Amino acid sequence: MSRASRQDRSGRAEPRTSGPAPWDDPATLHRLSPRRRAHHPVRESAPSPLDLRLAPSAAGAWAAALWAVGLDGERPWLPAAVGAVAAAAAAVPLAVAASRFRPPRHRYDPRPGADNPGGSASGSMAASLLVLALTVSAVLTAATAGSWARSRDPLTIAAREGRTVALTGTVTRAPRAAATARWTTVLTAVAVDTVDGAPSRLSATVLGDADWLEVPMGAPVRVQARLRPADPGAAEAAIIGANAAVTVTGPATGALGTVARLRAGLVEAVGEEPNGADDAESRWPAGTRALVPGVALGDDHALPTDVREDMRTVSMTHLTAVSGQHVAIVLGLVLSGLGVLPRWVRAGVGALVLVGLVVLVRPDGSVLRAATMGMVMLLGVAAGRRSASLPALCTGVIVLLLVDPWQSRDYGFALSVLATAGILLGSAPLTAVLSRRLPRPLAAGVALPLVAQLACAPVLVLLQPVVGIWSVPANVLAAPPVPVATVCGILAALVEPLCPQAATVIAWPATASCAWLALVARAFARLPGAALAWPDQMVGALLLAALEAAAVGLLYRRRRRRARRPPGRGRL
Repeated sequence: MSRASRQDRSGRAEPRTSGPAPWDDPATLHRLSPRRRAHHPVRESAPSPLDLRLAPSAAGAWAAALWAVGLDGERPWLPAAVGAVAAAAAAVPLAVAASRFRPPRHRYDPRPGADNPGGSASGSMAASLLVLALTVSAVLTAATAGSWARSRDPLTIAAREGRTVALTGTVTRAPRAAATARWTTVLTAVAVDTVDGAPSRLSATVLGDADWLEVPMGAPVRVQARLRPADPGAAEAAIIGANAAVTVTGPATGALGTVARLRAGLVEAVGEEPNGADDAESRWPAGTRALVPGVALGDDHALPTDVREDMRTVSMTHLTAVSGQHVAIVLGLVLSGLGVLPRWVRAGVGALVLVGLVVLVRPDGSVLRAATMGMVMLLGVAAGRRSASLPALCTGVIVLLLVDPWQSRDYGFALSVLATAGILLGSAPLTAVLSRRLPRPLAAGVALPLVAQLACAPVLVLLQPVVGIWSVPANVLAAPPVPVATVCGILAALVEPLCPQAATVIAWPATASCAWLALVARAFARLPGAALAWPDQMVGALLLAALEAAAVGLLYRRRRRRARRPPGRGRL
C-alpha cells in the first residue's frame, strides 16, 4: 500500500485527501459525533467545572506528612525513609502505564486506538496515581531529612536528656499572658541559635512566668533553663518551662524587630486599651483597641480574656488569624489600582506587596498557605490566564508541606485550608439555593460563613468540644466591617513612623469597625445555645463530620428529586 493511502478499521484502503484530518475539523467532528444533540440555548452563567486533579495529591501529601512527623523513637526518620522508597518504587509501573496514555482532544476522537474501551480511563487513572505517588514520595523524603536533622540537633538531644542548658536565640512571637485561677503563664517562642555553645536551627516553646512579658518580639535573649521534649509532631523541638532565667542581650533587630516596631506604632495610633470595662473617653466597647492589631496584623496578644472567649464561643477567632481573607483584600485592592498597567507589572507589584504582607504579619501556617496560593494566582495573572482557585490551593498545600512537613499538624494551617476549600466548593451552590428566597447579596453573605463554619467545625471540636448555633449569624453580621479594619489598620501601621497624626486619623475607621466586632461577639456569646457540649477528641470530630456529610447528602438528594420532577406535578 502506498504512503498516500491509509486503511480504515475494516482494512480497506482509502486515498488520503488534501484537506485536514477528521479529528482536526470541528465541523466534521460535530457531524460524526454520536452524542450530537439538538441545538439549545446555552446559559452564560453556567458554572465552570471543578478542577480536582491535584486534590488527591494534596490530600495524600497531607496524610503522609501527618504520619511522618508524628513518629517517635530514637530513629523517627527510618519509617518515613522506607515509605518514601516504597512510594517511589510504586511510581515506576505507574509511569510506564501513564506513558501509553493518549488523551483524546475532542469528545469524539476517530484516531486509531482512541476507541479502545477503558483505555482512556485506565491511562488517566495511572497518570493521577503517578502524580500522587511522586508527591507522597517527595513529602516523605522531606520529612525524613527534617527528622534526621532534628534528631541530631543539640536542642533535641538536651531536651531528650532533660538537661539544664544555656541557650541563645531570638524571640519570634509576641509574649501573651494566659491567666488561670492559680498562676499566670506567658506563651511565646524562641528561635534557638546555640545550646551550650553548639549551633542549633530549631525552635522552643516558652511556657514561662511574668518575666517574659517584658521581652519584645525580635529581641536576642540568653536563657538558662531545664528543657523537656515537645510532643511528637510539634513544630518546636523543646519546651522551656517556668523558673527559666531570661536575659535580653540587645535591642530587637532584623525583620522581626521592624514588625514589632510597626505593631507598636499601630497601638500608639489606636491608643492603649483602658483597664476598665469600657473606655470612658471614647465609649468604645471593652477590647476594641486591642482588637485592631489583631484584625489588621494578627497581633492578638493584648486581647482581653473575656473578649477572646466571646470570639472563640461564636467562632470569630479567624478574624484575628491572618489568612486568605487578608491576602484577597490586599491583593484585590493593589491589582485593581494597577489595572491600566501591563499584566506582568501588576503581577510583579502584587508579588512585592504579598512578600511585604507576609513579613508584616509573621509567616505562620495560615499566612504561608494564603501567600502561596496568592503567588500561584499572580503567576496566572502574569501568564494572562484565568485563575484556578482549587489547583492553586492544592499547589499551595503541596509546596508548604515540601518546605515544612510539620505544618501538617498545625491547627491554623488546617483551619485555613479547610475554610478555603469549603468556600471554593460550597459557596456557589449554597448561594444559588439561598438566592431563591433571599436577595443575591444577602444569600452570598450567608453562604460564605456557613460553608466555612461547616468545613472547620470538626477541627474546632478538637480544640474546644463545644458547638454553637449562633456562629453563622455572628459571622454574617461581622463580615462587612472586616475589610475596613484590615486596610485602615495596615495603612495606619505603615504611616505611623512617618506621621503619627495622620496614622491616628487613618486608624479611626478600623477602631470603629472593631467596636462593632466586639459588640457582635459579646451579644451572640451570651445567648442561650451559644456553647453546647459535644464529645471531645477524634470521636467528636468524626461524629460531627458524619452528621454534616449526611445533611449535605440529604439536601443534594432532595434537590435532584426536585429537579427531575416534571413541571406542574403536584399542583391543582
